[in-house]
Amino acid sequence: MTNDPAHAAVENASDEFVDLFNARDLDGLADLVTADVTSDLFDGEGVESAVEGLAGLLRRYPQVVATRGEDGNQPIVALWVPDEQGSYGLMGYLELSTEGELVDRITYVDTPGSDLLVEEPDADEMDEWQDWGEWDTGEEAGGRQGAE
Repeated sequence: MTNDPAHAAVENASDEFVDLFNARDLDGLADLVTADVTSDLFDGEGVESAVEGLAGLLRRYPQVVATRGEDGNQPIVALWVPDEQGSYGLMGYLELSTEGELVDRITYVDTPGSDLLVEEPDADEMDEWQDWGEWDTGEEAGGRQGAE
């Protein structure tokens, strides 16, 4: 079933979604969805609603990160949030459906199935992203404040 073009399109879209989401590239995510994309993550339909919904998710959970995974044979985008100790916990995942190469439906699942297989966030990658995020906003990264 992995030779199925529809499955490959969803897998490719999921991989690209993870990279764009972690880079906080809302323009790139807008380019990844169809003009009439729908989701239970946002109200309405279309690119603008999708971008507003994803931006809202990032505002509510500024440290949320995405990784690749599968629920059974279905490619998914796992969403993780850190706890007070810096460990990441799975908050849920996104199932994407595609029309051609573009995402036309995003479904949020908060109760993982028993066949869920996900990559856990890599602490080194998260530290690097955090440093870039702080650099981008003009804030100093932790541990460097007051350094001469």
